[in-house]
Amino acid sequence: MNRSRRPDSPQDQALLDELKRRSGRHRRWLHDGEPSLVHQLASVGVLGWVIVTPMLLGLALGRWLDHQLGRGITFTAALLLLGLALGAWSAWRWMHRK
Repeated sequence: MNRSRRPDSPQDQALLDELKRRSGRHRRWLHDGEPSLVHQLASVGVLGWVIVTPMLLGLALGRWLDHQLGRGITFTAALLLLGLALGAWSAWRWMHRK
């Protein structure tokens, strides 16, 4: 069965947009070259803090709430996991920026 698509379908437009984005990255790479070791290490450091900071904030807020409400570790665990999820999402967005 031959299923043909219109050349201006949304799938084709999405493919063209992705190809343009990759082409631009490749041209920048050809012009700028490989990033330096310092730049790569700085990127790893930023990613670490992007993940750890929301976790630490969730941990601190959770401990305070547990202390105020007389709970065990209910809010601490929940907000720590929420901070981890937020940090992982933020890191993913930072790595996939245009």
